[in-house]
Amino acid sequence: MLPNSLVKNRSSKPTSPAPRRRLEVKLVPVLSALFLLFYGLTGFRGWLVFGIGLLGVWLVAAIWVGVLARGLSVTRTIHYAWAHVGDSVPEELILTNKSWLPAIWVEIIDESDSLVDPIRLVTDVEAYSSRRRHPIHQFKRRGLFTLGPTRLLTGDPFGIYSLTLYDLQASSILVTPPQLPLSHLQVAPGGWAGDRQRRIQSLEREISTAGVREYAPGDSLRRIHWRASAHSDSLIVRQLESAASTDWWIFVDLEAAVQAGTGQDSTLELSIVLAASLVNRALREHRRVGLALAGPKLILQEPRSGIAHRWSLMRTLSMAGAGEHSLTQLLSLAGPMLTASLIVITPSSDSTWVAAIERGYKHGGVTALLVDSLEFGRSVNTSTVFEALTRRGIPHTKIPRVLLEEAYSSSSRDRRKHPGGVETTRRYMERGRSAWQSMD
Repeated sequence: MLPNSLVKNRSSKPTSPAPRRRLEVKLVPVLSALFLLFYGLTGFRGWLVFGIGLLGVWLVAAIWVGVLARGLSVTRTIHYAWAHVGDSVPEELILTNKSWLPAIWVEIIDESDSLVDPIRLVTDVEAYSSRRRHPIHQFKRRGLFTLGPTRLLTGDPFGIYSLTLYDLQASSILVTPPQLPLSHLQVAPGGWAGDRQRRIQSLEREISTAGVREYAPGDSLRRIHWRASAHSDSLIVRQLESAASTDWWIFVDLEAAVQAGTGQDSTLELSIVLAASLVNRALREHRRVGLALAGPKLILQEPRSGIAHRWSLMRTLSMAGAGEHSLTQLLSLAGPMLTASLIVITPSSDSTWVAAIERGYKHGGVTALLVDSLEFGRSVNTSTVFEALTRRGIPHTKIPRVLLEEAYSSSSRDRRKHPGGVETTRRYMERGRSAWQSMD
């Protein structure tokens, strides 16, 4: 079963508001009434011609916008469920006129509140025809972006009436963080963290049965599977494998108080880029990976594998932001993860989280990635954290700011020709469905 965040959106489509017609030239009815009044007072036929002429123009304008209100519509389609930072994603916009009158001018206004540069263009469309446009959206930051709702502004040829049409349908595209290779980053293996003596003592407990095979000279008698041997009339031994875990737990510190920098040039952004890169590497290496975030909420996603899980983790990281919860609180809440490798990503200079690891995480390997907040303009003393990690034998690496610059520059350079991750993107067909919800 898919997680709730990945279930397809089957809710009913929103009902668009009724078309709004507005009289722009209020002088037309006033002049028509005056001309007819003058004709009644003076009997001069010229006033009658002027009055009837203005009334006729007024009537034609009213009929024109009334016909357009029933026949004019817009359809917007984006064929990508997700994209990377730096991608330029095309959108197909179809303006359709099913009425017998042409739309001399139509202004299309994107009312999305998530796009940095919403589209706004002016075109025309003949009667019983359609007009296609292909605007390009370039996504320079991560997040969930909505294309729509859309507003159409048009009117009659005389400019007497304006007509506003609303289309509340919207499509969503998830923009994932840029990623780094990180292939040479050493991660402490899970399964046996701590000293060599504990590893030796627990070796017999950290094996599991991988299968059975026939007895071979030299096999220990302790490994004979007596029940299987009785059924096969020959000696069968258990084939064992190490139970040392290859799972990864990635803990990301998003506490606002310990961050430095602003926007995309910040320790928070670098932490998220590192987490996304490690998730991608873990799944590429066929590991199960879990994610824990300390931000606005304490988020724990258990280690799993597969496309759906990858999508869920990337969605979480794409929408992550700073909050008030600390890394120490997150580690205390998580409790002991017995055999997984723990990767901690933090810019914090407070060593209390190191003590929290020592108290609650005793049976796995720990790797610390320390984002250098000094390079982001924050004056802190990080020696306490480095000393605490060294004293406890936890491998740690300082992460410089240049990696963030490299991630964004390489993303913009390499993704421009391959928008939306076309090799794994699913196209969604139903109009109005949130694209990121159609992935499985």
